[in-house]
Amino acid sequence: MQSVNKNPLGRAHQLRPWLVAGLPLFLAFICSPRLTAQAPVAVNEARVRAFAQQAQRESRGDSTALVLALDRQVREAWGEIETFPISIVRREDLLVTLSTPYMAYRRGVIDVLRTKRPISGVPWVDAAVVSISPARLGAPDIEAVVLTRDGQEVAPTRSTLRPMTFSNGAGEEGVLRAGDVHFPIAALAPGAKVALSVRPRNADAFQYTFSEAELTTLK
Repeated sequence: MQSVNKNPLGRAHQLRPWLVAGLPLFLAFICSPRLTAQAPVAVNEARVRAFAQQAQRESRGDSTALVLALDRQVREAWGEIETFPISIVRREDLLVTLSTPYMAYRRGVIDVLRTKRPISGVPWVDAAVVSISPARLGAPDIEAVVLTRDGQEVAPTRSTLRPMTFSNGAGEEGVLRAGDVHFPIAALAPGAKVALSVRPRNADAFQYTFSEAELTTLK
């Protein structure tokens, strides 16, 4: 075992008795819960709905102002937040996106405002949703969507991914899988390596790795 010099800086740098006595209090202060890192608070459905009602009152019938007011209140409550779905795969023949609860709710608000329906009817989906949407016959046929967190697979909570029959303008038909795969939103929390693998039949998987900065905005 290596020896330790109890006073490598010399007598002139020894701690004063009053400083030694106050050290435990100082350490307790810097380690207090208010100053240590806090886990991000999940976006709350009840609060978002309350914000939407407040935004509606503020906007006075202006749909654009309502959505902007809603975004402002959500950011004030939870910090920077992504408002549009993330494109995991974007090709002419296939679109794969990921939506968080707030993204989906916000899109629902825009839809009901466009059709003059009440915002109270907008559903809340408490999950991260990966949507598989083939756009052409011959698109990759997605068999599985796998989400991993620090290398461990996260089990989906729900899946509607299933074979569906599609046709083109020439009357040709083909069967491709389409639908949504739901995962716990907590799986996208920052602080870990999060990756999504979209796996077609008889082809290489599409891989998407989220950056830490990106994860902080997915709520």
